Amino acid sequence: MIIQSRNVYFEEKLQPLQVEIEDGKITAVLPYGFKKADKDYGDNWILPGLCDIHNHGFYMVDANHATEEGIRMWMKYLPKEGVTSTLPTTSAGVPWETLLENVGNIAKVIEEGNEGAHILGVHSEGPFISQEFAGAQTLSAMVIPDNKIIDDFQKACKGHLLLVMLAPEMLENMDVIRHCTEMGIRVTLGHTGATFEQCAAAREAGAVSFTHTYNAMRPLNHRKPGTVGAAMYFDDMYAELIGDTCHVSAPAAKILAKIKGKDRLISVTDSVRAKGFPVGTYDTPEGIISVTDEEVCRLQNGALTGSAAMLCHILGKEINKSGIDVVTAINSCTCNPMNMLGLGNVKGYIKQGYDADIAVLDENFDAVQTYVSGVEML
Repeated sequence: MIIQSRNVYFEEKLQPLQVEIEDGKITAVLPYGFKKADKDYGDNWILPGLCDIHNHGFYMVDANHATEEGIRMWMKYLPKEGVTSTLPTTSAGVPWETLLENVGNIAKVIEEGNEGAHILGVHSEGPFISQEFAGAQTLSAMVIPDNKIIDDFQKACKGHLLLVMLAPEMLENMDVIRHCTEMGIRVTLGHTGATFEQCAAAREAGAVSFTHTYNAMRPLNHRKPGTVGAAMYFDDMYAELIGDTCHVSAPAAKILAKIKGKDRLISVTDSVRAKGFPVGTYDTPEGIISVTDEEVCRLQNGALTGSAAMLCHILGKEINKSGIDVVTAINSCTCNPMNMLGLGNVKGYIKQGYDADIAVLDENFDAVQTYVSGVEML
């Protein structure tokens, strides 16, 4: 199969090209019109498939309460927003033993296979949070990790725990970070009141990223740089951004993007399980939640409690509202999360030999078509 467009994202440029796909792989990238195309997408953008590494749930399904049926429905939906790969993400919200039991259902789906988006592994955004910066997470479900806790979590995930968020100031030392790193688990810092110095120590121990930068972390002060300052300071660390202009203002989003550059920014939805419902107010197990036309979820007091956003729409807002340059914005949704996870040698690029995970977006940043391993999903 050959698809083409006048705007194929190749070598960090949108250019007229065609992409040849065979047996789930990209077999060639050719000049526009070089061969007879099966699909011509005109001026629509052909991008590497979008990757959402921070995604809690959809339509009353989430990683904390995972069932096999629910996970399969969720993954089948994600290509509608151009997402071809994801990490179902836990939080501090259920008792520890319940969480261990439910992540086993995610692992089972990974091992049996599923329709829709690839499940790259499990992401734990909780329960390893700080009390001071818990955000919308549940303090009673907080767990202070040690090496055994991490081992138990990895065992419950059947070896598929890929990304763990920690609050470094809650650790007795940084051995847990070193332990995760030795196991091949990436460590990100978030829901934390860590000082700049504590973040630096976590980085030395192996931490590689920051979770939804600005949100639920110690802010930047000109004399005490804090967690936000560390996210900006360390050039070799990645930084997540919820670029919906609600969780982070447009100017602040652009500042972070300019500092992290085209290789270290990672865009995420941080979607919660109210996502997928029409605009309105709903009685959920977490309380009364409103889904707004801004694609965010709010509590009755107006506080943000997560996102209902599509990643393709976040990409559009980053470019059109925050003024983030096109290359940085696209990379943040495609190759950067893959490189952070160590998967940039097979996914995240339109390149010969790579997996044929592709998103086709129109001028409104809606998904026209999504290919997962070369198979049309829409």
